[in-house]
Amino acid sequence: MSDDKKPAEAQKLDQPKLTRSFRKRAPAIRLDPDQLRRQNDLLQSAWRNLNEAASVIAFLNTHHEGLGGQPLHLALDSDEGLSRVETLLGQMTLRA
Repeated sequence: MSDDKKPAEAQKLDQPKLTRSFRKRAPAIRLDPDQLRRQNDLLQSAWRNLNEAASVIAFLNTHHEGLGGQPLHLALDSDEGLSRVETLLGQMTLRA
């Protein structure tokens, strides 16, 4: 018997098994539609006010004493949190 014409069972054994470690992993946290909307609004506002990627990333991920937390987390939690963060961004832009 030649290698080109192996029985179907032998061909199955020759194929590598796919394991979970080689598959793409789903994100650990899935945002609901309201959180996605607030995240989008916040990112647009941050880009309008800060204009630089490094500034936007630093602002969103750094604890802010005036807000009592990270702006990104506060905005994702509620519309009120989003409003507080957008107000702060506007004040920062006016001062600069």
